[in-house]
Amino acid sequence: MDTSIFSFIMSLAWCSIFILFGTILRRKEGFVLKYGVNFILLIMVVGIIRLFLPIDPQFSIVVMSKSIMPFCQQFLKTEVFQVFGFSVSRFDVFIAAWALGSSVFLIAIITGIMNINLRVKKITATDNSQAQRILNTIVLDSKPKQKYRIIVSEDVDTPMLVGLFTPTILLPSLTLPDEDLRCVLLHEWNHFLHKHLWVKLFFNVLCALLWWNPLVYLLKNDLDYIQEVSCDRLVVNGVGDAERVKYVESTMNVMKQLANPKPQLALSSIGFIATNPEKIVQRCELVLFPPKRFNKRMQYSLGTAILALVVLSYVFIVQPFSAPPSDSELRPDTEYISITPENSYLIANGDETYNLFFNGQLFDTISSSQADSLPYSSLPIKTEEETK
Repeated sequence: MDTSIFSFIMSLAWCSIFILFGTILRRKEGFVLKYGVNFILLIMVVGIIRLFLPIDPQFSIVVMSKSIMPFCQQFLKTEVFQVFGFSVSRFDVFIAAWALGSSVFLIAIITGIMNINLRVKKITATDNSQAQRILNTIVLDSKPKQKYRIIVSEDVDTPMLVGLFTPTILLPSLTLPDEDLRCVLLHEWNHFLHKHLWVKLFFNVLCALLWWNPLVYLLKNDLDYIQEVSCDRLVVNGVGDAERVKYVESTMNVMKQLANPKPQLALSSIGFIATNPEKIVQRCELVLFPPKRFNKRMQYSLGTAILALVVLSYVFIVQPFSAPPSDSELRPDTEYISITPENSYLIANGDETYNLFFNGQLFDTISSSQADSLPYSSLPIKTEEETK
């Protein structure tokens, strides 16, 4: 299996296709109400995995692009300026801008987490024995040795979870019966048990690395909603209709006391209440009328379809094609040869260069960047033992 700049481009393209597909399904209310969000999340995860596997299997079929890819290749390789005698192309500028942008976003993520921790430390807490007692019971039933904190304060606008390692539940000063408060705390605690903050951090890092791709922002926006729906389903999993109705009523009671909830701490926090009315209605419907589970036949069919799509993404790889010079373009003092997989191969030197052998004889030494382009990228890479 080989890796080249073109296989990376294909990975980016297919990752975007998977994310776009999942985003479209997320906006199909009928699909979400019937099947839930797990299948949508699976599609998006598969797309991300495809991104991090930019390989060219032996069975890949090279599709020659005669217009778009050669134009892009020529455009990116065009020199923009020189620095200390070194040529800087548009592609070099793009990579530098990509790296700079990702660094800025990653630094923003780190400083954002630090600022949230500082803001939490400055919150003035009030004693609330009711919330502490209920949360103690919830923790003892699920993870008794886990350290945790609960902060009840008028400075908090909506229930939320913060803390990647030591969970801290922030709770506004609410007047709720025990059952309603238990639903709120159970919801936030399930966010911690299922590592939703880590998942959110991962997708924020992904957005930082692919900050120029608008589809990853659609993915991040949908992720918050998907995690909220997932947590709702975890809380009411295995309970009866009466308990589901009570959970929805508890959610509504909290919303009545939070008439205008302000934005949450965002980056490394997960809140209990969504402010979008359509999303709130859909969440309640998903709790009261849980989606049907896929039967085994449907699971196998969907699994096979996703697997087939992943395999298909590796079958074809698009590379630029340029025709050899015509007889009228040939210079009389220059010889031209046709390099093909049948008469040529490469041997890696171990220093990011390759020896090019033509008809069994050493013909040239090329760089790794040259090896990523045709005709060299189509040549087999052999070891010295294989040539003996």
